[in-house]
Amino acid sequence: MNALQSVIMGAIQGITEFLPISSSAHLIVIPWFFHIDDGNINKLTYDVMLHFGTLLAILAIYGKRFINVVVEGLVDLRGGRLKDSMLLKLIIATVPAGVAGLLGKDLIEHSLRAPFIAAFMLVFVSILMIIAERLHVSRSTISYPVAIAIGIAQALALIPGTSRSGITITAALLLGLRRSEAVDFSFLLAIPIILGTSIYEMKHLDVHGGAMDIYIYGAVSAFVFGILSLKFLITYLKKHSLDLFAYYRIGIAILILLYSF
Repeated sequence: MNALQSVIMGAIQGITEFLPISSSAHLIVIPWFFHIDDGNINKLTYDVMLHFGTLLAILAIYGKRFINVVVEGLVDLRGGRLKDSMLLKLIIATVPAGVAGLLGKDLIEHSLRAPFIAAFMLVFVSILMIIAERLHVSRSTISYPVAIAIGIAQALALIPGTSRSGITITAALLLGLRRSEAVDFSFLLAIPIILGTSIYEMKHLDVHGGAMDIYIYGAVSAFVFGILSLKFLITYLKKHSLDLFAYYRIGIAILILLYSF
């Protein structure tokens, strides 16, 4: 992998981490399309650096709001007012993905990385997106059952081809949340998951050797394109539906099937 290829991979990670189009599916297609060989780098270290870049990106957009949620949650805890605590809802919603990630890591890495599974999940979630956009139901608050259901949906994002933002926003819409609420809760929920993943993967960090510049290019690219894609999605969904992303995902599914053959 050279510097340009590292920038490309970082950009793909930053874009697909936040747009509802599945980062895992694109990481199947893009290296093949651009003939990217990662044999000269530590792949685990590179993944850690890309996750670090996307973590900084989401903190740049939602960090202040997340801190406010934490502060308000601690105040609610001291005052015994946890019933409507957004912090507690985020914690509860984070548990399913955290447990699934820890207990199902080997299954995910060795059994669910098949192209057919990624293609199926791309299409399946696309259908859910299209259905969700045609349901005109809304509620004003995020209840604990709704938070738990979105958390379970987030756990499904461990399956390649799903897309964490895609499945959580879609689940929120299907459960009746307004689009703005669905987007905000989805990305507030992403912060502890991305942070936890980054911390967990730190044990694989190895910055020795001559590839440090490759790692930095990838992290910076993931950070920049992560911010751009997240801002784009927030603005886009204020006036448009998820349909465009659903149709794009179906196209990627077809490409993956063609690639697998």
